[in-house]
Amino acid sequence: MSDDLRFSKGRACAAAGLAALLLTGCASSTQYQPQRNIAILPEQGVTAPRGALGDEVSDTLTQLLERPGDFSPNDLVRIRFPYMPLLDSEQRVLVSGEISPPLLKPMQTRGLTATELQEKLQALYRPVLERPSVSVQVLEYARPPLPPETFVMGEVARPGAFPYRDGSSLFEALARAGGASRDADLSQVVLLTPVKGQLLAEMIDMRAVLDGSSAQLRELKPFSVIIIPATQVARMADRARQIRQIIGFNGINLGSNVTLVSP
Repeated sequence: MSDDLRFSKGRACAAAGLAALLLTGCASSTQYQPQRNIAILPEQGVTAPRGALGDEVSDTLTQLLERPGDFSPNDLVRIRFPYMPLLDSEQRVLVSGEISPPLLKPMQTRGLTATELQEKLQALYRPVLERPSVSVQVLEYARPPLPPETFVMGEVARPGAFPYRDGSSLFEALARAGGASRDADLSQVVLLTPVKGQLLAEMIDMRAVLDGSSAQLRELKPFSVIIIPATQVARMADRARQIRQIIGFNGINLGSNVTLVSP
């Protein structure tokens, strides 16, 4: 899965200028050819230090992967029809994840956001209603959703969790963490993004973005995890194993049943 978001020339230049002040050290460019499936398995001979931040990231990602989307059983959902108020309804999400919209068959909410469910309902009501406008709102959560954050780990001045901001980029996240340390290798940055029950993994050369040889400057998604490795991490021909090692050194443990999928 790949994002194809564009930034204006002025914003890209501004971000590059900010990043140039933050970057330290010297690292060679890395060409990354992602593998389709990268399973997180224990590395033999590697002992991963488990700090508080690693535990927090592990717990957050595990919850997100177990509960993709905005809906859980027993959530109270309101469906409103601005032009047909007689069809308005409030109902609980069933244990199966289904709801029963008026005039339609029961439909699955698992894995959908409220916006996605609303768009899906509008498409289904188009052949049924003359004016198929519909809105979806969760009135009561059985399990309150996690507040969106961005995690920055590894060789930065202030690793930690930061409130997510729309439109933020890798360089902005790095700036919020105080910039890279002298030991940082910005040519092997690992970016983890949970999307619909899967964890997308990328290795990004941030230095290549600065010198113009790569166009990977794009917006981060909620709950993105940015890991800045140290230059001491050995470079490997097997990129899947290298990503696992960088993740493990930063104390993230998601279990062997989780698979990283490269975009």
